[in-house]
Amino acid sequence: MLTRIPKTEVRRGMYVEAVECPVVSFGRRRFILESDDELAEILKSPADYVLINTARGAVGSALAKGAATEQMRPPLSPEQARSEAAATVARSTKILKAELIGLVTGDPFDLASIKPVVEEITQADDQTSSFFFEVTRLKHKDETTFQHSLAVSILMGKLGDALDLDFETVELLIVAGLLHDIGKLTIATGILQKQGSLTVSERATIKSHPRRGHRILKSHSAIPEEVLEICLHHHESLDGRGYPSRLAGADINQLVRICTVCDVFDALTSIRPYKQGWSAGKALGWMFERNNQFDRKLVLRLGAIIKS
Repeated sequence: MLTRIPKTEVRRGMYVEAVECPVVSFGRRRFILESDDELAEILKSPADYVLINTARGAVGSALAKGAATEQMRPPLSPEQARSEAAATVARSTKILKAELIGLVTGDPFDLASIKPVVEEITQADDQTSSFFFEVTRLKHKDETTFQHSLAVSILMGKLGDALDLDFETVELLIVAGLLHDIGKLTIATGILQKQGSLTVSERATIKSHPRRGHRILKSHSAIPEEVLEICLHHHESLDGRGYPSRLAGADINQLVRICTVCDVFDALTSIRPYKQGWSAGKALGWMFERNNQFDRKLVLRLGAIIKS
């Protein structure tokens, strides 16, 4: 389990995921803290907090006491766990909706405003993440874009973990998942939720959402470049037939490919008022057969996560 603690509580034997320096990178991440010199280096850093993984290293006394208290509580039943997951998803959707609408309407934006949502995802264990995703599969008509973004974010974080990417990159993927479809908020609901065939003009309008989103995000200096790139290129295809830039093969980086796979998987498996979602197996099989479009290795890894 990932836990954020003040740097003054860090002790030897802990597994450090990240030393959260505010401006410059600490230079090391994902390591067992073994020496007094390493501890002194953390204490002298500008960080206030350190993220540790209690499943892979020692636990501080205060955390251990809290863990002992936690163990004394009866475990949640699947129904209770789903209920808690639903409450968390509702809370996260509300935060995300307010912040994305604010971004579109030109309000000032600080990444800290979506930090509670990012933390809910990064600190969730595998079972909780599965419940989060299960809850988001049923997309409510007025919340579709926000719940889709939340689901994609959850999947991107889990896939990043499975690929053993460092914590900062996983957190970046989660943020990108939350923001990747913001351009859709500038498109008329009648087009986005149209149940019949789209006209040529309507299809072109929908395909404009990556550029629209990129333009919105680019106006905020707090948005990392990697998030901008994911927003702009998450509908590119390995065969060069995607949009908006017709990138192909090696021109599409791993982080963008991760978003593409998670984005399409959630779209295929989502249940909406006008369609039934595909099963996970059918969606993964369909994507795997189209290795000219999707990174097959990522599809396989996502399949392993979904089935675990």
